[in-house]
Amino acid sequence: MQHEILSKLRIKPSTVGWGVAVLTGLIFAFPNLKAYQDDVNQEWKENKNLESKNSKLQRQFEFEQQQAEIANKRYESCLPVVGEFMRNGTHYFTGLREGDKPTDRITRELLPSGTVVCDANGTTGVIGSDGKVGFLAYTGNRDIIQSRLKRFRGSQFSQPVIRGN
Repeated sequence: MQHEILSKLRIKPSTVGWGVAVLTGLIFAFPNLKAYQDDVNQEWKENKNLESKNSKLQRQFEFEQQQAEIANKRYESCLPVVGEFMRNGTHYFTGLREGDKPTDRITRELLPSGTVVCDANGTTGVIGSDGKVGFLAYTGNRDIIQSRLKRFRGSQFSQPVIRGN
């Protein structure tokens, strides 16, 4: 009876035998296929994580380059800031942070809005309408920094002071 059904369907008994063998093989191989698929999925996730990390690093690098370009340009005309306290009769350069309120050393008044300030570490900023430093940009170009700062050492100019540093 089975042979008649297979004949009507034009299926050879040997084909059924091969089909059963393949199906049996797949049943026994399924755990290995599942493990293989899990490994592939794990590698895919790791690759995605690496791509994401590389993308973030690339964006950070581009941001740093833009910051350096801005800061380098600002160092052409920025006003270096010094700390409030004197040592050996001299004010020393100090670091610039977001929110600092540099003042004129003589009048103790806040600097005008739009004034570009910088420090000896490569940080530049712009004074906002509230008198606070904002829009920070950083450069690591020591030559540009030194070129600007050496113009103020021993000169008659009075540098702005950041109180509390």
